[in-house]
Amino acid sequence: MTMTPEQRSWYLSTLGIVQYIPKGEELVALSFHSSPSDISGETPESEKGADTTHTDSSNTAFSSSDRKVQVASMLELVGDKAGRTLHIELDTSDHSIDVIDEPKPNTVELKFRLACWHPCDDMLVFNQLIPDESPNEEQNVLLSNILKAIGRLSNDLPAPELLDWPLDHAVGERGDQSESGAKDMLSVFLDTRIRKYGVLWVLLMGEQPSELFTAENKPYADLLGHIEEIAGGAQIIMVRGLQEMIEEPDFKAETWQTIRHLAEQP
Repeated sequence: MTMTPEQRSWYLSTLGIVQYIPKGEELVALSFHSSPSDISGETPESEKGADTTHTDSSNTAFSSSDRKVQVASMLELVGDKAGRTLHIELDTSDHSIDVIDEPKPNTVELKFRLACWHPCDDMLVFNQLIPDESPNEEQNVLLSNILKAIGRLSNDLPAPELLDWPLDHAVGERGDQSESGAKDMLSVFLDTRIRKYGVLWVLLMGEQPSELFTAENKPYADLLGHIEEIAGGAQIIMVRGLQEMIEEPDFKAETWQTIRHLAEQP
């Protein structure tokens, strides 16, 4: 069914939509309760030789189902300027339209724990841990052996600092719990240690430290063995996590190939 300009104007007015009228044209004034047949200018069959007290609903110029189709068509043409996804529900009443906002997807909260050891002045070690857990004895022994092999541990392994994210004071609606917030926190932590102690080497063990400290946007597998200089003059070295090497002993040889040059450094 073709919609005349007058019918289109009536539907937009019914929906409360402001219309633009080109200069030189006038908007046809129509009653809010005018029927589509009044707009079209057609004379209903009931007025052609029939008793005006009886109306033949089957011959109405604009049926209820036609009206629903036309209203939906107008909504598609006008669109939603706010950019929302609209769900339109039309019932058999004249002007019933329900607009339902699309629900926002839940954001995934970033949560992690890193252990940081400072075995000597020129080295820091970060290892990924399961949240709320501490390094176990097997992990401590393995790290001690690695550090002794490269000449970075002369005595017992010191207790690590545990870095948790999100920070306690960042929890809540206003706290920055994003990945960028975590990177900012770690950057400040690392920069402070580099300036204070003259750190030259930063060993990143595991997927989470490698992704949080490096500017490289690469998969974890591609970061392994990567060495990169950061602000302050220190270099970061990315290797497998302690637990990965415990579960897969072959990774120990891979890690040694990456860090063996440190044994030759003073």
